[in-house]
Amino acid sequence: MKYYLGIDGGGSKTEAIILNEEGRVIGFGRSGPGNYEVLGIENAKKNWLLAIEEARKFIGNISFEKACFGLAGADFPEDYDMLKREVESLKIAKEIRIENDTAIALRAGTKDYWGIIIVMGAGTNGFGRRKDGKSFRFYGEGYIFGDWGGASSVVQEMLHCAFRSYDGRGEKTVLEKIVLEFFSVNNFDELAKKLYYHHEEWHKALYLAPFLFKAIEEGDLVAKKIGERIVEETVKGVYALMKRLSLINEETPVVLAGSLYKGADWLKEYISAKIHIFAPKAKVEILKVPPVVGAGIIAWEMDGNSLSSDKWEAILNFNYNRG
Repeated sequence: MKYYLGIDGGGSKTEAIILNEEGRVIGFGRSGPGNYEVLGIENAKKNWLLAIEEARKFIGNISFEKACFGLAGADFPEDYDMLKREVESLKIAKEIRIENDTAIALRAGTKDYWGIIIVMGAGTNGFGRRKDGKSFRFYGEGYIFGDWGGASSVVQEMLHCAFRSYDGRGEKTVLEKIVLEFFSVNNFDELAKKLYYHHEEWHKALYLAPFLFKAIEEGDLVAKKIGERIVEETVKGVYALMKRLSLINEETPVVLAGSLYKGADWLKEYISAKIHIFAPKAKVEILKVPPVVGAGIIAWEMDGNSLSSDKWEAILNFNYNRG
C-alpha cells in the first residue's frame, strides 16, 4: 500500500493529512505554527514533524511515496528552493513538492483545481488558476505590498478606531468597551501600556477579530465600516484575479477561506451578490475542509491518480475535527 502526505504550515498552526493509494483520508494531525518566517526554519520543521506524528498515530510509522508541503512564506523561487532542501533533509518521502499555502487551499476548495481563492486568516492573500494551469497570486506580504485583510488588518482597524473613539479624534464606538474587556484592562492608559511594553499581546490580539461581528450585530456604525471593507477588499481581489486570468465570463468557482469569513453568515451572501455584478456565472463558496486537504490531494495526484466525484465526496465528508 502506498501513502501520500500533505502539510499545511501556516502562521497559527500546522496540519498534516495522510491519504492511501485509493485516495482515502486515513490520518489527520495538528500541531503549532509552521511558518518559518515567524518561527525560524528549525522550529517550523519541529512542528511539521509533530503534525506528521499526530497523523501517523492512527496507522503506525509508515513511509510516504509523495508529499506536498503547502507553506506560508513560499513566495519566491529562492524560497521554494530553500524549503525543498529543508523538507528533503527530513527524508519523509520519495518525492517532494512545495506549494504556497493559497494554492493548496484552492485545491481543497475545488474538485478540478481551477478558480479563484481569497484567504483571510491571520493575514490575507489571493490566488487564481485557470483550467490550463496558468495562475497568478498576490504577494500576500502585508500593507506595503498592496494587501489589506485578515485578522491582523481588522484588529489594527478595531484598535485604531477604539483609541480614536476614546480620545475624541473619531466616532464613538462600542469597540471601546470591547477592546478593554478583551485585554482585561480598566481603561485606555492600561491598554496603551500593555500594548506598548508587552509585544506578545499582539499575538493575542488576533483573537479580537471575531468580536467585530458582535459589534456589527449591535448596530455599531464604526464596526460596520470595517465589515464593509472586508467585503470590498474580497470583491476587489476576486475581480483583479478574474480579469488577469480571463475568467469573468466563466462559471468560475470562487472560494473564501480563512477564519474571518466564518465570523458572520451574511458575509458569503453579501460578497457573492457583489461579485455577481461583474461575474454573474461565478459560484461562491466557503471552504468546507481544511486547506491541508489540498496538499494531500496534490501529493496523491503526483503519482498519476485522478480524483473522481466519489472520492471527492468522501474527502469532503471526512470528519477532520475527530481525525
